[in-house]
Amino acid sequence: MATRILVIDDEPVICRLIEYQLGGAGYQVTACQRGHDALLALADEAPDLILLDVMMPGISGWDLCRQIRASSTVPIIMLTAKHGDDDIVAGLTSGADDYVGKPFSADALIARIEAVLRRSRSANDRRRPTPAPAARVEPAPQPVAAAPAPGMAAPRPGRTQVRETVPAENRPRLGPLLAEARRQRRLSLHDAGEICGVRWEFLQAIEREQFSYVPHDELRHALKAYSAMLDVDLGPYLGRGGSRRRRVPGALPLTVGVVAVLAMVLVLVILML
Repeated sequence: MATRILVIDDEPVICRLIEYQLGGAGYQVTACQRGHDALLALADEAPDLILLDVMMPGISGWDLCRQIRASSTVPIIMLTAKHGDDDIVAGLTSGADDYVGKPFSADALIARIEAVLRRSRSANDRRRPTPAPAARVEPAPQPVAAAPAPGMAAPRPGRTQVRETVPAENRPRLGPLLAEARRQRRLSLHDAGEICGVRWEFLQAIEREQFSYVPHDELRHALKAYSAMLDVDLGPYLGRGGSRRRRVPGALPLTVGVVAVLAMVLVLVILML
């Protein structure tokens, strides 16, 4: 499931811009322009993180942050043009986890979001109680797997496997297959790009199968790095074991024999003249 982000800003243009930028990076974004609507969305959507503007009509972002913090530990990033030292101190003491000043770049905002989410997940892991050791249970005997057919490698355990014997028209599409594998690992495109060393925009284009967006000399590397990180078998899509042209045995000797016969005929014709 994609990371859910709630944007609270009274400027509709800012909300649409953030929805476009974060939605393109793989986040699920909900936007609100009023504090009351934001509190209802907080209960309904259960976001993983909140982007909160300070200058809000009716109730300031600082007061709204205090209300949210009174009942929730959801990470909050204050997002505002007021970024003096006093404003930053006021935001952090209200319960915010970070403070980003406007204007901001999409890459900088995404990096702040990921940093706050990492800290939040780490804190949740530390608070999680350690389960008591379970009683030892002897494992049931496992059935012996059948040996792979000659010429086929045995599949790796736990790997998303697409058998090469499946016709191309019946295989799942590569882009949706990679996107589903990423969502199962609860990774955003930005996270996945940092892990496999590929720009998240290229990963988005691969998931949407817009391969022309990725430079030709980088596409194969991006596909291999992304599929290896998600443990998806890329072989069937690269044509491994596919329709390579095979040389017909005896074709070369036959050609040489024909040339030799023609040469002999030519010599005989010259001698008869």
